[in-house]
Amino acid sequence: MPRRDLPQPPNFTEMNARAEVGAVEREHLMTLIGALSMSWSNNESVLIYLMMVLLRTDDVSAALVYGTLNTARARSDLVSRLTRVRVSDVDLRREMDDILTALEKCGRVRNDLQHASYEFDAAGRPISTRSMRVEQSRKRLSFGRTRPIDAARLAKITEVVDELGRINQRLWALLPRLEQHANPAD
Repeated sequence: MPRRDLPQPPNFTEMNARAEVGAVEREHLMTLIGALSMSWSNNESVLIYLMMVLLRTDDVSAALVYGTLNTARARSDLVSRLTRVRVSDVDLRREMDDILTALEKCGRVRNDLQHASYEFDAAGRPISTRSMRVEQSRKRLSFGRTRPIDAARLAKITEVVDELGRINQRLWALLPRLEQHANPAD
């Protein structure tokens, strides 16, 4: 019979009875995750306009390409490759690569939080996340890495939200320069 490592279910009765105790911590985490999600979406959607400029097409066609590529990584890779092909200005290409690298780094934190289950204490305070993905090392596969939701983790989320705001400003500032320097298709 296969081994089953099912986690213990929460004590919903106790959590509901003590819900007010953990409300502040829950709301703070949900606010941070909401800010992270919105900041991410604002950045990822600018990729449509980058594609529009680099593909020399209209916004609807660029949105179709964007929607066809079903991961942020695929969208970012396309923008990166198009930049290499269409932009001869080395500094502009380097800046685009820096921005996309920073976005990818923020995406790791976003993905970690968006694709996890949350564990709560008896008062409903968030205490940890459990990754819902399989991780592979050289020697083994593992599932469900648990990470605490502590002050350091909350500070990291805040830092990423701030960084996503800076990335968004950089992307919008880059668009007119990119449009000016994008070479037509051969």
